[in-house]
Parts: sequence; structure tokens; C-alpha cells
Amino acid sequence: MKRTLALIAAYALAAPAHAACLGETPLAAAQAWFRHHYTFWNEPPAALGDAFAPPLLRLLEREQACKVEGVCAIDADPWLDAQDGEARDPEYFVEAEDVVRLRYRFVLDERMPTQSRELRLRFSGADRCWRAADLVGPDGRSLLRTLTSYYDE
Repeated sequence: MKRTLALIAAYALAAPAHAACLGETPLAAAQAWFRHHYTFWNEPPAALGDAFAPPLLRLLEREQACKVEGVCAIDADPWLDAQDGEARDPEYFVEAEDVVRLRYRFVLDERMPTQSRELRLRFSGADRCWRAADLVGPDGRSLLRTLTSYYDE
């Protein structure tokens, strides 16, 4: 038991000061978003905490509540703009102070050739605390705009 408490204490001390944020830079935030919150649209908003900017988080809360009834604004994987497939081997490129371009291999079937796809991740924040603000999918659609128009109608 003492060893477990010591490990927990050591982890807490090693954790970054802004653990609730996605990252200290937009690049780090993009990597964390993809790695730790890939299925963010299916996660309870409380689990997303301060990692997502308030406007996006509020809309994801509405989406989660709507899902009780069935399919709502998000009807496909926002990373892929597809219902099936996987994003593999992500590469990240900083495009602007708050934008990171993500390139990945789209794999639908292991027996078929893969496609290269790109999307853009937008962040809000500063002072080493960046949060997810929008995901602009491979087809150019903004998730924030899609959710806003769906729930404002």
C-alpha cells in the first residue's frame, strides 16, 4: 500500500501543471487530442474537461444529450469524414499560431491501398494551456460550424 501511495505521489509531482489542457503548445495539443481523445464525440463531456474550448465543449454536451434519441449532428468519424476506416501514422505540421495540419493514412481495408488524407485542428488558449477549438475534416467541413448550425436551427 505504501508503495502504491508513493507511486501515485510521484506521478502527481511529475504531471504537468496544466494537466487539464491538451498541451503546452498547439502541436503538443494536437498530438494529445489524437492520442487521448480520438473518440471525443462519444466521450462524456465531463471526461473532456478543460481539454476542449468552452464553445466546442457546450456543443458536444448537446450532441451527447441528443444521442439518447439516435444519430444527431455527428454521423461519421470527424477525423475521417467516413463511418468506417482508420487513421494511421499521423504526421503533424504547424500552420499558424493556433492551427495544426494533421496528415494520416486512411485505411479502410488491409487488402486495399491506403489514401493520404489531411485535416486541420484549431486551438484556443495561451500561456502553455491549449484547448481543442475545432476540427476541420478532410472534406473541409468545420465540426464547430456543423454543430452550431445543427443546434441553432
